[in-house]
Amino acid sequence: MARETINNGTLANDNTGDTLRDAATKINNNFREVYTILGDSNSPTSTITLGASSIISEGSSADDYETTLTFANTTSSDKTITLPDLTGTVSLITATETLTNKTLTSPVITTPQINDTSADHQYIFAVSELAADRTVTLPLLGGADEFVFKDHTVTMTNKTLTSPTLTTPKVLQLTDTNGNETIKTPATGSAVNYLVVTNSASTDPIQIEPDGATNLGLTLKAKGTGSIDLATKVSMTLETVTGTGAASALVPLTLLNNGGAIAISLIDGDKNGQMKKFINIGAGVATITPATFANGTTVALAQYAVAELIWTGSTWVLCNQATVGTVPALTVA
Repeated sequence: MARETINNGTLANDNTGDTLRDAATKINNNFREVYTILGDSNSPTSTITLGASSIISEGSSADDYETTLTFANTTSSDKTITLPDLTGTVSLITATETLTNKTLTSPVITTPQINDTSADHQYIFAVSELAADRTVTLPLLGGADEFVFKDHTVTMTNKTLTSPTLTTPKVLQLTDTNGNETIKTPATGSAVNYLVVTNSASTDPIQIEPDGATNLGLTLKAKGTGSIDLATKVSMTLETVTGTGAASALVPLTLLNNGGAIAISLIDGDKNGQMKKFINIGAGVATITPATFANGTTVALAQYAVAELIWTGSTWVLCNQATVGTVPALTVA
């Protein structure tokens, strides 16, 4: 019903306004309209009433529970709350709700959770305590991609690692800057042995050696009819023996150096093709007695004579016989 206005005339008591009855009727109609909306204390016809700084709704049924909309005291300036031109439900900050089609600008989110595809488990994001703000920059992706996590097994592609520290990495192959293969590491079942490369300072040599089992060999192998080419000078680890005693079967070269005669023993080898070389730089004759010797019993070396032996798997075999001038430098007995 539209509001009814009482006509109070042009001048006082000029009998041009509404009669008392008509005016009373309008008053009653206006109050009836208000009471129909707000109700009265005896028999309200509306479920909404006004309180002090609040609007109270009884809801769809009269019971002991109401919803109260309160207004905080405005202390700085007038405030305006605008409801959108939409039909929907007002969201509350502490309620558990599902929000749809919302855009958040510069949000501050505490422990966010994201449902999985069936919404029965969540990805829960945890944070650490920062000493200052930190910025996490997402890359400018050219297509769909995934995050990589440190403990999750994943295959990464097109990644460049700068100064990485790798602990027990699994390397299938190494490539050059053009992506061409340089080193492959084929798998060996139940492997326990490996290669150790030790760097060096100054002019000391770099060391390459096997490790794992107690006694290990190191094999350099060419493919097909190819060969192993040594592009620079080659030296041998040596020992110097100055008196009667045993020569090491593990050191490839033994220098014999004594002014008198000395006797040297040599144990059997343990690897087919194992080589052992002797050079006598002393003035006295050095007699070498291998434990097993195919050419006899002993080899006697005069000064500056050389003897090279190879282990065949069952015996040492002499590879050379030399002379110094016209005098035999090496004597086999």
